[in-house]
Amino acid sequence: MSEPSSPAWPPAPIRTERLVLRESEARDRPACVELFSSPEVNTYLGGPRPRDECERTLPPTPERRPGLFVVECDGTMIGTVELRRREIRAGESAIGYLFLPAAWGRGYAAEACTAALGWYAAALPAEPVALYTQSANTRSMRLAAKLGFTEAERFHKWGAEQWKGVRTPPA
Repeated sequence: MSEPSSPAWPPAPIRTERLVLRESEARDRPACVELFSSPEVNTYLGGPRPRDECERTLPPTPERRPGLFVVECDGTMIGTVELRRREIRAGESAIGYLFLPAAWGRGYAAEACTAALGWYAAALPAEPVALYTQSANTRSMRLAAKLGFTEAERFHKWGAEQWKGVRTPPA
């Protein structure tokens, strides 16, 4: 996060009951290839990238950038959570997440997002956070509600209805 008022990066790993949120490492590359090339993961994100392209183009250590956490369970990467300030709308931060299908349905996304949002709220207590998803993505819509996001708008983009939810910090 490049602005002076942004949280220091990288933070110490964030530990929850079952997960660790940390920076990427070289050992995460195979899981990143799987994330980006998975048809299930990318159903609402414009489709998967070809696996051979991912193998060829992903660096030995997956991208490290402020706000991007690898989510680890039992020593293995199962997904990512990203919190970042958006250049498009000043003063808006957004959360995004990707999880391998084997990790779906176990509450890992909710646990990881809650931990990341807690870290972000401690660093920037007055900053609202947005979550964008396709309204057809029922899993993501349920997670948004569980995390406390409320609908701010719907719009049509990328050939589908998009949903924006906002989570406002307590006053």
